[in-house]
Amino acid sequence: MDFNNREQSYGIKDLSSFGITDKESYLIGRTDLDITPFETNKLVKDRNQMIVKDTLQAFLVLLKADYSLLYLKDATDKEHFFYKDGQKIIELTNHKFLQQRGEKLFEFNNKLYQKQLEMLFNQCGKKIPTNNLTYEIMPLTDKFIEFSECIGCTYTCYVKKKEDKSVFTLGVMVGAATDGNFFSHKDYFDYSYFETKTTVPNMLFGVSASFSPKRNLNRNILGFEVFFNKENVRDKASNFSKSINYLNFVPLYRRQFVNQKAIKPFVGAGIIVKYLISYPDKDIFTGDRLNLYLMGEGGIKWNNLLLSARIKVKPKENKEDTSILYKDVAEIVDVIRYQRVNFQFSLTYLLFNSGRKAR
Repeated sequence: MDFNNREQSYGIKDLSSFGITDKESYLIGRTDLDITPFETNKLVKDRNQMIVKDTLQAFLVLLKADYSLLYLKDATDKEHFFYKDGQKIIELTNHKFLQQRGEKLFEFNNKLYQKQLEMLFNQCGKKIPTNNLTYEIMPLTDKFIEFSECIGCTYTCYVKKKEDKSVFTLGVMVGAATDGNFFSHKDYFDYSYFETKTTVPNMLFGVSASFSPKRNLNRNILGFEVFFNKENVRDKASNFSKSINYLNFVPLYRRQFVNQKAIKPFVGAGIIVKYLISYPDKDIFTGDRLNLYLMGEGGIKWNNLLLSARIKVKPKENKEDTSILYKDVAEIVDVIRYQRVNFQFSLTYLLFNSGRKAR
């Protein structure tokens, strides 16, 4: 219909595409078409294909994506599948023919489309098997959906609505940090005093969890980590040695950059809440047990492994120190003054990844 509600007719040479919104879509384009007979009683004794060059066709779009999957049924009811690479439309070849061997005539099916798709899918960071793939709408559509998701492109499927799921992960993490905090020990009883820094690196270990909402291809990730770290203090001159234990809580946001490779880079930001949980011979704490850091990170993800590097910054430089009075000798006091800028490196292994499990 035109603007005056009059019916209009067009030939395919006058159009580039047409369809019904969210229902059906057709693409007009040119391609080489394999017209080799496919019915058993019409097969030819020739392993060479019969190709018509540069034909103008109206293709049914099965999946619209960076590499669209197209379908055509010709005048002989032969089914054809194609994929669109840029402006080029390439037929996926399923070639049947007869061949004489001795006194017997055999039917062969040269499934070239499996090799074509294997080469196309090599762009994906993981292997998408094609050796058992049948030349049918649903199996081919499923493979192109899997391929599109793997290379990180959006798609519209007109024949099958794949359930869109959120992604949850659970993992364990280990790492090291450069929290070299200033430490002083003063004994009013024997008039001894020294200053030092906690030894670096200090090790950490803990657990992590993440959630990626629907319809974002695992790009936007909300995470939460809980990890334990121990900082050691040593002064050789006074033969002093202590361990200070902390529990860290980290809510964070990550942005993962989806690409066609197995390694996915990401950046993130969050808050690290560091809480002093134990100290030898403690009695009274003054000042803050809890310290807050702003955190920025960068890293890479490869399958179920995540490697990240972080910078931690205390938002207030002059925050009150933590003082520890000893239980048995009130004249002894230790003071911890937290370093403002620190770095952290961690490796996380995902024990559970619902996104990979679903595929």
